Amino acid sequence: MDGPPAHERDAPGGIAELQVLLSALAYDITRPRSHELLVSMAGAPVDRAGVALLRVLAHEGEPLRIGRIAERLGVRAPHVTRQVRELERQGLLVRVAEAADRRAQRVAPTGKGLDTLARLDRAAQALLAESLEGVPADRIGYAIEVLRRISGARRPGDPLVGGR
Repeated sequence: MDGPPAHERDAPGGIAELQVLLSALAYDITRPRSHELLVSMAGAPVDRAGVALLRVLAHEGEPLRIGRIAERLGVRAPHVTRQVRELERQGLLVRVAEAADRRAQRVAPTGKGLDTLARLDRAAQALLAESLEGVPADRIGYAIEVLRRISGARRPGDPLVGGR
């Protein structure tokens, strides 16, 4: 595949510029310092992997098995099991036995876990609002549409984690 024609690839506002900006954005928002700022603003000491796990559980709206969480996050189950133990220790989620098979367990966020996620989201939204001050709402809407297409998220509210 050759990619887009040169006039689209190299033009200001073209595919090449979008790709560079997305790479820079991905780097910036995944830096530990960026996460530390959000955690500090929200008063919610949870690591990035924990936030992603809480986000998947909150979006699903029902307890999930470890394997399903791992699938949604694109990681292996042992990674999720370790993260679940830590979040459980912090009181952010709880294990729930399945009715049909008492040995099988699902995981659900606690009220504290949902509150923590909400505080982190409010902190992130405050930073975004500050960054986008003066940008017209329709332009923000276009950006949302583009990012939704790139991420694979199809509906409002689809988490970007596991969207594809």
